[in-house]
Amino acid sequence: MTEKSPTTALVIRIATPEDIVHIDHLDSFSASPTRDIHRDMHKYFGSVDPSTHELTIIFLVEVENEVVAKAELMIPPHDAAHAVGYVKRVIVHPDHRGKGYARTVIEHIIAYAQEEQKLHAIDLHVWDQNSSAIRLYENLGFELQHRELYYRLSL
Repeated sequence: MTEKSPTTALVIRIATPEDIVHIDHLDSFSASPTRDIHRDMHKYFGSVDPSTHELTIIFLVEVENEVVAKAELMIPPHDAAHAVGYVKRVIVHPDHRGKGYARTVIEHIIAYAQEEQKLHAIDLHVWDQNSSAIRLYENLGFELQHRELYYRLSL
């Protein structure tokens, strides 16, 4: 008799305003140097910058009714030629890292971007010290476009 691993009920869904507590909790685990930049909560569910991206869609990963990961997809205006989406704030709760949830949510976003939004491409930024994320994105087919330097003047 072979033992079977227990199946885990995994759901990926689009966040609603009622999920802000879960979103904030996951954001608190971000290692991004810009994680403390203030964001107005209404921007989660409304216009970010109508000239480039009209909407941010937040995808949540739930395992057995617990929100364990998230990723955001910024959608450009639908009339934009060769529309390019932008993925940001991919975060997995530290207790659930290494289980493939980041890959699962990014694959879901790629399918959603192609099938539902008819996007031409997806961009994202990743910090050069985040080697596991870089490996993931490259394994999913993302290609390095250019390197940036990030500067700050403390006052």
